[in-house]
Amino acid sequence: MNQDFTKQIKDQTGLRSLGGRWIPPTEEGDSAADQSGFTLVEAVIAILIMLIVALGSASLFSFSIYNNSGGTDRATSLAIGQEALERLRSAQFNSTTTDASLNAGTTVQADIVRDGRQFRLTVAVDDDPSTLAINVNAATNLKGITVTVVPQSISGGWAFGAGGTITLITQRSRSDR
Repeated sequence: MNQDFTKQIKDQTGLRSLGGRWIPPTEEGDSAADQSGFTLVEAVIAILIMLIVALGSASLFSFSIYNNSGGTDRATSLAIGQEALERLRSAQFNSTTTDASLNAGTTVQADIVRDGRQFRLTVAVDDDPSTLAINVNAATNLKGITVTVVPQSISGGWAFGAGGTITLITQRSRSDR
């Protein structure tokens, strides 16, 4: 009768007896080998994919930091150039007095340090050639001013050389005209 009871339970519930305990039915094709988890090859492939993604992210962070540093250098160069230009704009330039900073010529200042970075400032002041050609004996009415700032601390990238150079060009007229 025990066998009949076991067969009846198996037919009604789908449970089977194994070693004195009842085991639920498994789907077709399910076996112990199919439920063993990841293989070593699958784990290695997953680790390689995660490594590629991580290295891609790291290179993006490096690129971002490098370019932000160049942007900071350009912004600081622009501030230095504007300060120099404002000093020249506030200098006296009239028919009786011309400040020495507005004398024609080029000056270079290479020891400017801001935020731990070094910059070179070049200021070129030119007497206006069109005024000199017309009135050779007359006093100069215009001064051409070119201010150039080059960051010295960067080693490459978009802000190096011509990319990092800031040039401001303006003219200054005598204040009494």
